[in-house]
Amino acid sequence: MRNRAGGIYVGPLTAEAGVGTLAEALDLFPGARIEVVGDGPRRAPLSLRLHEHAQVRLVGALEGDDLQARIRSAAYLVLPSLSYEPMPRPLVEAFANATPVIASRVGVLADLIEPGRNGLLFEAGSARDLARRLAWAEAFPEKMRQMGECARADYEARFIGTWSYQTLFGERRRSARI
Repeated sequence: MRNRAGGIYVGPLTAEAGVGTLAEALDLFPGARIEVVGDGPRRAPLSLRLHEHAQVRLVGALEGDDLQARIRSAAYLVLPSLSYEPMPRPLVEAFANATPVIASRVGVLADLIEPGRNGLLFEAGSARDLARRLAWAEAFPEKMRQMGECARADYEARFIGTWSYQTLFGERRRSARI
C-alpha cells in the first residue's frame, strides 16, 4: 500500500460548504497540504482565497476513477460544511477508500464520525478548531491510517447490504417447516 499524504477536499466551492473556514484554517496552520476537488458558481473569489496558499492545489471537478484514486492517495478528507446535508457523498466515498474524515460537527457528519476512531470533528465555522485537527492529522499519520481502517470497516457495516431476503427469512422458514 502506498503512503498517503496530505488532505483532500471534495465538494462545491461555496461558502456554505465551508471553503472559507478551510482557507482560514490554512492561514493558522500552513503545514497541511490540501488538494481541492470541486467547482461552484462562486468559484472565483473562493479559489483566489485558496490560491494564496502554496500548499493548496486546485484540481477542479473530477468524477469516477480519477476521484477515487485521489481519495485513496490522501491521508484524510476535509468536510468543513456549515450546513446540514442528509448524506454527504464524499464521506461515503472516503470511508469506502479507507480514508478518515475531518468534518464539522453538523448533522449526519456528527452522527457517523466517531472522533479518534474513524475521523475527527471540529466546531462548524471554527477555523482555529479545524487548524488544530489538521495539525494533529499531520503529526500522527499512523493514527490517521488506523482511523482509515476503521472507516472502511464502518463502510462495510453501514453501507454494504449483505443481508438478503433469503438470509433473513428463507432459511429460517424452510428449517421450521421440516
